Amino acid sequence: MKNITINLKAFLGLFLVLSSTFALAQSNKPIVAVGSFESSFNNYDTRNIQTAIETALSKTQKFSLMERGRLDQLLAEQGMGANGLVNGPGQIGGFDGVDYLIYGRVTQLGLEAQNLFIMSACEAKLGLDIRVVDVRTGEIRLSETLQQDDQVNTSDTQSDPCRGIGISAFDNLTASTARELAEKLTQNLFPVKLAKVSSDEVYLNYGEGFLDNGEVLKVVSLGEGFEDPDTGEIIGAEEELRAVVRVTKLRPKFSIAKIVLQSGSLSVGDVANRLSKKAQKSADKMISACKKAISSMDKACKKDGSKCDKAMEKKVAACTLK
Repeated sequence: MKNITINLKAFLGLFLVLSSTFALAQSNKPIVAVGSFESSFNNYDTRNIQTAIETALSKTQKFSLMERGRLDQLLAEQGMGANGLVNGPGQIGGFDGVDYLIYGRVTQLGLEAQNLFIMSACEAKLGLDIRVVDVRTGEIRLSETLQQDDQVNTSDTQSDPCRGIGISAFDNLTASTARELAEKLTQNLFPVKLAKVSSDEVYLNYGEGFLDNGEVLKVVSLGEGFEDPDTGEIIGAEEELRAVVRVTKLRPKFSIAKIVLQSGSLSVGDVANRLSKKAQKSADKMISACKKAISSMDKACKKDGSKCDKAMEKKVAACTLK
């Protein structure tokens, strides 16, 4: 009986190992390693940035993350730091299990007191230079300078609002910067796309943790790509704006969005571009203006006449995608 129990445990252990190996082999997710971040500011622990980026990337559900201990081991075996990985093109030995490496430098870190006439405010500022490298080719896939600021304290005009503010004031900035990087990298490699289309709503291939409930996106259809005449590299594609959609339901791996404005047919694979905060506000105003114009048209067109014609013209102008 004892031998049977031991054999059963051994079988289960082997089964779990094989299952895990098979699952990893079947995954098409690129493997990302978050390398070290340099800093000229001694009091700032850059491991906070690494952790925040790993958390933000995991929420996209588009990447597999290499354990930091494993990356450190590979770097030690190579006798180099993270920066040494990108010194020239070509296969980098010992890193076959990594697709992309993220590394960077803290370029700005500080507190600034501001006079707001009736009060004073302390603003925290964080700046990062970040690079994402294709480890297989040595190509830099993304190079960004990210800057964030956040009001962390207020006081009367006679006091220093930044007095006593510690390094924890930068935690929110670190998290928001990490989310911005995750969004830029994900959109660069895996844009938000339509996974399913119905008459009045679409399904997007990203879910909670990445998209926000109520978020507005612009759906575009990509035309034929065009290339750089010197290098032959595909440098872009024509985009045709087809619709504006608003996220209404979030699921772990996908989202459902309502079509609020549309100017053409939608297809699976069309790209849904995320908008900046400023563009979000503009899109909300456009949607509101369109709804108002439709309501006015419905009232004016209960009877035929010039008022109805003018209302229809205003509705077309307000609801035409730009």
